[in-house]
Amino acid sequence: IKEKLYDRKLLPKSKLRVAIGYFCGLIPYLKNYLYHPYARLDNNVAERAIRPLAIGRKNWLFFGSVGGGEAGAVLLSLVQTCRGLGVNPREYLEDVMRKLMGYSHQKLRQLLPDTWLANKQNPK
Repeated sequence: IKEKLYDRKLLPKSKLRVAIGYFCGLIPYLKNYLYHPYARLDNNVAERAIRPLAIGRKNWLFFGSVGGGEAGAVLLSLVQTCRGLGVNPREYLEDVMRKLMGYSHQKLRQLLPDTWLANKQNPK
């Protein structure tokens, strides 16, 4: 394919030459799939995860303050993490809000969605 890029029969601005040039620029990245054959070739999972945020951003417009924006980002991140793990976000947030006041700073990691799910599935 690289040889075709330098073929004098192809015009410099032809669509085929532009496409081959684009492809040749991706070859170093495509070689990664030789070492990781099960890696996904697309980012559809990530795109689907952020879609509600992109739609919401158009509808919400403002969080009220910088602190409100940061708090909103944390909350939205928690909800998306729950969804990615198959955890009901409402059930998770209700349970965590009840437990939050009684937890020391050192034990807060236990309330993260992945740890919360593991503890729920395997109670001590």
